[in-house]
Amino acid sequence: MKTRIITALILVAIIAPILYFGGIPFKIFAAVASILATKEILDIVGKKWNPILKYSTYLLCLLTAFSDFLGISYFVLMEAAMIVWLGFWLVQDENVRFEDVGLVYIYSTIFAMMVAGVLRMYDYGNLFVFYMAFGTTFPDMFAYFVGRAIGKHKLNVRISPNKTIEGSVGGYIAGAIICFVYGFLVLQKFYAIPTAFIVVSALTLPLVGQIGDLFYSAIKRHYGIKDFSNLFPGHGGVLDRLDSISFNSMLLYALIVVML
Repeated sequence: MKTRIITALILVAIIAPILYFGGIPFKIFAAVASILATKEILDIVGKKWNPILKYSTYLLCLLTAFSDFLGISYFVLMEAAMIVWLGFWLVQDENVRFEDVGLVYIYSTIFAMMVAGVLRMYDYGNLFVFYMAFGTTFPDMFAYFVGRAIGKHKLNVRISPNKTIEGSVGGYIAGAIICFVYGFLVLQKFYAIPTAFIVVSALTLPLVGQIGDLFYSAIKRHYGIKDFSNLFPGHGGVLDRLDSISFNSMLLYALIVVML
């Protein structure tokens, strides 16, 4: 627990200023995270892959992650290029499995939409980014403590044996309250965000974040690993830290496009 807390404090000290200032620091941070996250995926699925395929996947994932900078048409182009390239190797190389290709494609799409979502939030202001961060981390934190205190009924033993229904519900309620408070006191005050947007996002962020957590847990269980890597002591790897955040970034991306 001590190691986990120390690592968390160090990560917050590094990431919080980057999220606050955005711009070039965030883009550099996102590029590094993309490379590290891609490595975690390829360490799972690409051990027998041809070096050409492996290194081209690094490049394609990085280009896909930042394709939204140039507009939605370039994002679609990179998605198509990823499908065609991975599809070619799936047919040509017996060491490339369908489930592994699917994981790489899903990961690259999620990561790209996460980056695009955060950039859309910066269009309104950096405090919007912290709305997503608080709406993700606090439900996770409260779910952990509520689960340890009163958790008795398992949420999903197959995917995450330590999570409980009580913890999940407690995390959701706490997260929704925090989102409502932050939304009305900060977002409406500084950015005049519509009430409907705050209500919808506050009710969905804590839920979608938990779905993201379970989604990545299902991947780890499928491949028989505890964490994606040991990069952050007590916290696993990049993807272990971006599980809920990636899903909530996609959610806010969609809500911004539809409601704002």
